Amino acid sequence: MTFGRNPPTVTPRRRPRQARSSLTVDAILEAASILFAKDGFDATSTTRIAERAGVSVGSLYEYFPNKEALVAKLIKRHCDRMIERFAQRFRGAEAKPLEDVIASFVEATHEAYAENMRLHRVLLEQMGKVSRPHHLRRVSLAIVDLLEQALAKCGSAVRRPSIRLAAFVVETTVEALTHRAILYAPEFFNSDLNEELRIMTLNYLKAQNRDAAQTYT
Repeated sequence: MTFGRNPPTVTPRRRPRQARSSLTVDAILEAASILFAKDGFDATSTTRIAERAGVSVGSLYEYFPNKEALVAKLIKRHCDRMIERFAQRFRGAEAKPLEDVIASFVEATHEAYAENMRLHRVLLEQMGKVSRPHHLRRVSLAIVDLLEQALAKCGSAVRRPSIRLAAFVVETTVEALTHRAILYAPEFFNSDLNEELRIMTLNYLKAQNRDAAQTYT
């Protein structure tokens, strides 16, 4: 909690409207990604980011008022790419075994963070400070929607009373444990964790309530 000052503004100052402006923003974000991953958030200045991007600090400030705005944009890009990744993975889920659907979900989650784990550690550390709750909610529920549809179309019975709730539980659990591994125990961010997540999730989806005599689909 911050006292005595307003939280940093993370909204971009202006959006690129021309191809040249888009290239400048892309160069700034790429430079920020490299430096955040290499040196961390606190040790990276906007001056160094501008130098790495090959632009002036003034040009950087035309688009981003501070480092927090850069992190917020990188988080949004990561989330949007995750949604695209899951949408591609779940195409053709119809009639596939439940085991394949869950394995694909767990693998896609891991791959999304494994591409640049050091950068994602920085983004996760800053997420609560710069990301608006409605944005995180939108992304989480978009992934839940995709998982719900895949579970409903798969060729195996899902023994939970509500597939929607089951998709929410699975998405939240896998995402939270992945985040914890990256932040607190990176030695666990590996194929062994993926296998544990797969087993745990499958056992949950196949379990039948003690008071339920029927299989829900």
